[in-house]
Order: sequence, then C-alpha cells, then structure tokens
Amino acid sequence: MKKKHDKVEEQKLNPEESLIEEAQEETAKEESLSFQKETLGKENNYLEDLQRVQAEFSNYMKRVEKERILLGDFAKRDLLLKLLEIVDEFEVALNAMKQAEDKNEILKGVEMLHGKMWKILNGESVRAINALGNKFDPYHHDAIAQVDGEDGLVVEEVKKGYMFKDKLLRASIVRVGILGMNNKDIKTNQNENGGENE
Repeated sequence: MKKKHDKVEEQKLNPEESLIEEAQEETAKEESLSFQKETLGKENNYLEDLQRVQAEFSNYMKRVEKERILLGDFAKRDLLLKLLEIVDEFEVALNAMKQAEDKNEILKGVEMLHGKMWKILNGESVRAINALGNKFDPYHHDAIAQVDGEDGLVVEEVKKGYMFKDKLLRASIVRVGILGMNNKDIKTNQNENGGENE
C-alpha cells in the first residue's frame, strides 16, 4: 500500500513529469501500431504480388499449350496435304490399272508412287531401319522367331522398322539366326524317339 501512496505523491509532486511519461507511452503505442500496420500492409502487398504472378504464370502456360497444339496442327496439315497428293495419284493409277493390259506399265506406276511416298517420308525425317544381315539389336528389332542361320544375325525381315529423326518410330519385326538350330531340333527328336535316327 505504501508503494501506491508513493506513486500518488510522486504524481502530485511532478505533474509535468507524469504528463511527459504518459505522452511517451502513447507515442510508443502509436509507433507500435503504425509499425504493425506497415508490416501488415507489406505482407498484403507481397500476397497480392504472389497472386498476380501465379495468375500470369497460369495464363502463360495456357497460352503455350494452345500454341503447341496449333503448331502441331499446322505440321499435321502440311503432311496431310502431301499425302492427299499421293491419294490422288493412287486413284489415277487404279483407274489406269483397270484399263491397262501391260503389267509392266502397272508396275512402273506403282514404283513411281512408292518413290513419291518415300520422298515425302524422307522430307519428314523418316528412314527405314536396315535390319537384314545385321546383328540383332533389341532396341530396334522385335524378334518373333529363332531360325537356323548365323548366330545373332537377322536372317529375315518380316516387317520393316522405321526411325523418325533419332527416335524409334516402329521396330523391325525379324527372325534371328541361331547357329545349328536344325541340328538341335534333330538331336531333340532323336532323344525323344529313343535314338531311332542315329
């Protein structure tokens, strides 16, 4: 109780000092509130900036995707126009085949169309994989059978494979040689039949 009494007496004795202290306390409170408002304002500005950047990035990604689709469509359109030229020529060739008596003329027409088709494919960076007689490559060849032949080499190409630039478009369907395949089959049959064919 003595402390309260002392304070009251101090206030009575120094009213100026007490007013100064109160003013300082109020100023400190105002500065603190001002600082809090300023900090909150900066945080709101940062949040608004972040939201704006996110929206701009989202719009950019949508625009890039649309441009990518349009570019792909233009590339397809050019290729389709080239292929339609070949279709037109096939129609002319089919009509000519119905009336042609000479098979050599038909063969020449088909070879010409084949050449034009390859010209288009080469222009689009498509090339055939040369598999026949080469070593079996599981990255470019799809083996459907093993047959008698030179070990590990492609002895028959059932279906050609193709590359687009440096990427595999379609693997070659091949038969791979195994040295002495026929001899293995004979030995297997002999063992199963009790050695009759010796």
